[in-house]
Amino acid sequence: MRPAPTHGHGFTLIEVAISLLVVGLLCASGLSLLGTQLEQQKIRATQTMLDDAREALLGYAASQTPAHLPCPDLSVAGATGTANDGLEDVTAATGHCVTQEGNLPWATLGVASLDAWGNRFRYSVNSNFSSRSPGASFGLGSVATLRVCATALCVTELASGVPAVILSHGKNGFGATTSGGVVRSAPSSADEIDNSDGNGNFVSASPAAAGAGAGEFDDIVSWLPTGLLFNRMLQAGKLP
Repeated sequence: MRPAPTHGHGFTLIEVAISLLVVGLLCASGLSLLGTQLEQQKIRATQTMLDDAREALLGYAASQTPAHLPCPDLSVAGATGTANDGLEDVTAATGHCVTQEGNLPWATLGVASLDAWGNRFRYSVNSNFSSRSPGASFGLGSVATLRVCATALCVTELASGVPAVILSHGKNGFGATTSGGVVRSAPSSADEIDNSDGNGNFVSASPAAAGAGAGEFDDIVSWLPTGLLFNRMLQAGKLP
């Protein structure tokens, strides 16, 4: 007798649907993980650029006689100076900056012009440390007024008497200036507002999502301590 024919067992529609669901979940998980890794790389790259900018500020000050920090590059057009060209904007007649807060003068310093999200770095410098001839330059008795806090309320100060602050407005870019010189949407959280309102106070905090109690925060903030600046200038023979 011939054996009875066997029939292959195909996938049912339910099995196919379950398989597709599993594959979809795996793909979504993989894409989410990849996206997180890419964002972490951008954060690290931006932090490195901020570190490089701080070193460039020290190098610039040490190369000047008498020593001084560079002025910001205008982020919006003003009566004098050229906005968004990467060069510091200073009034030659007075030796004072056209503005004390604007773009990091990347061309003057020879550093990266944009953060990892394609926006300009914000730079604020105290006038006592950016003034140059014919104005008075800084010395060991000079005092800065910029400060960095843990929140906008500044109950906890992370640094006070800071000569210069450099920051990236992070992934959301709220308050940042684009490579084309366009100022992006203003931030809504108090902590991010403090990093774009020009009041001399800045916030450095852990990242927070838009739904967080204090609001969204993804700025990356770096600053130049007075002690470090003085030490470098003494080593370079720029201060008595």
